Amino acid sequence: MRPVLCALLSVVTSACSAFAAAKVTVVLQFEARHSESSINEMKRELQAQMQSSGVELNWRQLDELSASDSFPSLVVIKFHGNCEATALASPLPSEPVALAYTHVSNGNVIPFADVECDRIRNSLASAQMGYSSRNDLLFGRAVGRVIAHELHHIIGRTRAHTPHGVSRKSLSPQDLIADRT
Repeated sequence: MRPVLCALLSVVTSACSAFAAAKVTVVLQFEARHSESSINEMKRELQAQMQSSGVELNWRQLDELSASDSFPSLVVIKFHGNCEATALASPLPSEPVALAYTHVSNGNVIPFADVECDRIRNSLASAQMGYSSRNDLLFGRAVGRVIAHELHHIIGRTRAHTPHGVSRKSLSPQDLIADRT
């Protein structure tokens, strides 16, 4: 695993300046269990969110990479907690908490993001009004929109937010699961 991480770090230097490219490889790393149907919905949602930008996303799992792999543009996303829609989540604190975050080094946005699956799932509990057969899809849609927000920072190389859309500073649970209009 160490050679793969070293290879990823060497690619990051060039990836930071290469986001004008139309293809971005997104490397997914899960620290715990995840639902394949939720992840597939997350990918569909992200492709839809990115469609107007001209950016095409290529998906890889960290454990699929070899030291010889190379990518012109790369983003690494680490998923914390249990990324299954039906798993119980610990209660959120009463103050707002980040559902994901993008890393910054020396004031510059770098292509690494962390997603807090337990926080996302917990925030959706009030919006979903109980569990249903659509939970995997709604959870995947929410994760996709959270990552779209982080990709706004990474691809745009900005820490700024916009007044509208998924790049707003804060998204409600309803924003995360609403049908696209």
